[in-house]
This record gives sequence, structure tokens and C-alpha cells, in this order.
Amino acid sequence: MSAGELVALIQGLLQSNNFHKMEVSPENSCCFCLTLRSGTILIGIGNCLLYLCMFTWYLTSSTIDTGGLRDGLHVTSLDISIFSIFFVKTLVNILLVVGAVKRIPSLTLPWLCANAVSMMIAMVFIGFTILFGTTKLNLNYNEYVTSLIIMGMVTGINLFCWIVVFTFRNNLIMEAQIERIPSEMAVNNQQSSTLIPNTSPPSYNEIEGYKEGKPPPEDSPPEYEEAV
Repeated sequence: MSAGELVALIQGLLQSNNFHKMEVSPENSCCFCLTLRSGTILIGIGNCLLYLCMFTWYLTSSTIDTGGLRDGLHVTSLDISIFSIFFVKTLVNILLVVGAVKRIPSLTLPWLCANAVSMMIAMVFIGFTILFGTTKLNLNYNEYVTSLIIMGMVTGINLFCWIVVFTFRNNLIMEAQIERIPSEMAVNNQQSSTLIPNTSPPSYNEIEGYKEGKPPPEDSPPEYEEAV
């Protein structure tokens, strides 16, 4: 075996080992009988419906007396803030559903970033309520406990959904890498076969001649008639 064939054999063994490491299928279960893909789609659709209902309630509810657009007046800063949050949340959830249906991991990243910011803000509110709920916010005991329970439940549900979407995104990336390995192996093998010449080892007589200091045998010159 020549040195080139030995190098090609070692490269093939290393690539096959890497392929067997990546051959393990990622975990694809979400909860109950749902997969990560179906759970991600359900999270996106549920959030879109939730924000649509909340925005409709803000525009039509009579318990909120803030003026502005809902009372036929000029648009206030609160209206702009509510509309901006509704627009961003709805957009990232639509992108999440599209990314889950078409298996595009990059479309799930805006949802992960937006909800990470939301959870950080919720954690700040929880901490502020724990420290100053009964003093600066003037909450009684029942309001204090109820607000902490509601914010804790909402944050916990958002954290669970975030973990589901994050795991689904990682699985999509891992599956893409698994599908890419066989094609890369074929290209590498084709390149190694074209770059490394398939030369046979020298014969025993040639090796013995080299050891004795004899020059390698040369072909005899052609006959005069053949040359003419």
C-alpha cells in the first residue's frame, strides 16, 4: 500500500467515525403526544390569538379610561406603545409558525429574542413586587400574593415555551448537519481519488536492484526498421 492510499484510508475512517457520532437522531418529543414541531406551531398560533384578543379588549373595553384612539381622540403614547407591542409580538409569532412549518431554523430566532426580553422584564417586575409590593405599590396581602402567583405562572409558561422552541431550533440545525455529512464525504472521496495517483508498489526485483546499486532496467531501443 502506497503512502497516498494510506492517507486516504485514514481520512475515510475519521469521516465514518464523525458520521456515526452525528447519526443519533435528536429528541423530538414536546409534551404528551405532541412533537417539537407541532408544539412550536401550537405555541405560535396560540400566542397570535392571545395578543389579538388582548388588543381587541384594549380597544373595546369600557373599564379602561385612558382616552386616546379608543375614545375617538388623538393618538396617545400609550396607544403607540400598545400597538407596537402587539405588532412585534404578532409578527414574531407568524415567523415562528412559518419557520416550524417549512423547517427554517433562522425564522425562529426573532421569537426567541423577543420572548427572552419579555421574560427578563417579567423577572424585574416580580423582583420589584416582592421588594416593594406592600410599601410603594400599596398592595394588600391578597393583591400581593395574587399578583405574584399570576406573574410567576405567566413567566413559567413562557419559559417552558421558550425551551420548546429553542430545542426545536437546535434539532433543525442538527438534522441539517446530518444530511450534509454524506454529500461532503462523497465530495472528499472524489477529490482524494482524483488527487492521489493509484500507483502500484515496486516489484521485489527492482528493490533488490536498488539495494545492490544497479540502475533500474531501461527499455531497449527500437529496431532500425521500426524507427524508420
